[in-house]
Amino acid sequence: MTFLKVLLAILAVLWLISLARIGGRVSYGGEGLFAFLLMGPVKLRMFPVVKKEKAGKPKAKKQKKKTEKSSAAEKHKKEHKESQPGTLSRLMKLLPVVGQACGSLKRKIRIDDLELELIWGGTDPAAAALSYGRANAALGMLWPILDNNFKVKRHSFQIGLNYSIAEPVVEVRAAVTLTVGQLVTLGVHYGVKTLATWIKSGRTLKKKTGGIES
Repeated sequence: MTFLKVLLAILAVLWLISLARIGGRVSYGGEGLFAFLLMGPVKLRMFPVVKKEKAGKPKAKKQKKKTEKSSAAEKHKKEHKESQPGTLSRLMKLLPVVGQACGSLKRKIRIDDLELELIWGGTDPAAAALSYGRANAALGMLWPILDNNFKVKRHSFQIGLNYSIAEPVVEVRAAVTLTVGQLVTLGVHYGVKTLATWIKSGRTLKKKTGGIES
């Protein structure tokens, strides 16, 4: 009975974790571009990166040289491996799987927030009015595409015209997420599919080259 309770508790915890949403938030405006990684209630800034001062500069330089040599050797090894005959053809066979994965991912992603605030202006009133009309038309074509392909939880679009400003002012904020369970399910499904396709293409290539796999 104790084992069953523990098992149920573990399953309950895993179920709750699978419901947690992860994703990213991007904002752009007068202060610049900012990108954040969202993991449930936790928000980590990814860009711009917060720089930290490093102590022990001489040691850091030696470590840097060692890292650069190691990276150069790994890069050369990777380039040599990728330049081998048959590698490109095998990668091409993975494209349909990648396309299917992108299609499934698109249906799972949820746009939690999508905000656009655009105030058009300029020194030439006629040109500003014309650009304002084009911006409205572009938004009218863009929104149906987003609405038909993604689940948008909340959105706000504000486009205005102000002849007193010298140049347009734009503020954009967007947050996209999907659940941990969805990400794991897609990763396992298409990971296995990718591995199977890669192995199958390798066997086919091996037969074509007379038993010598490149």
